[in-house]
Amino acid sequence: MKVKSILVFLILGMVLTGCSKSGMFLASNQTQVTLDNGDYKIVAKNVTGSAESSYLIGASYSWGAATQSFGLLKLDGTTTLYKDAREDFWNNYEEKYGSVEGKKLALVNVQFDANTQNFVIYTYARVLMTADVIEFE
Repeated sequence: MKVKSILVFLILGMVLTGCSKSGMFLASNQTQVTLDNGDYKIVAKNVTGSAESSYLIGASYSWGAATQSFGLLKLDGTTTLYKDAREDFWNNYEEKYGSVEGKKLALVNVQFDANTQNFVIYTYARVLMTADVIEFE
């Protein structure tokens, strides 16, 4: 009985005071661009960016386009996985191809992959963004 009380107390404490982060913001923005006019060129393929986080006494899961983690104590990483993965993507692009200022760039073939690991007292979540970059003339 005492073990059950301690377990209930820990879970209740985690729910009421723990750290958490939710998955990506899904919005429906559509722009129709015809890529058959030859007014663009592919400037980079398979550029990646990633972000990760880890928590003590928590859980992480990935379902479709969203990754979610929660825990009692954040050990490392970020609480904004998708935003930080996107920023890392553009930093990696600029390191290899130069500044994006003044360029007409678009991302195509955008893909988000997630890796979550859950252990008894430790949880880890990682989001990887991959895309090709095209430039319009």
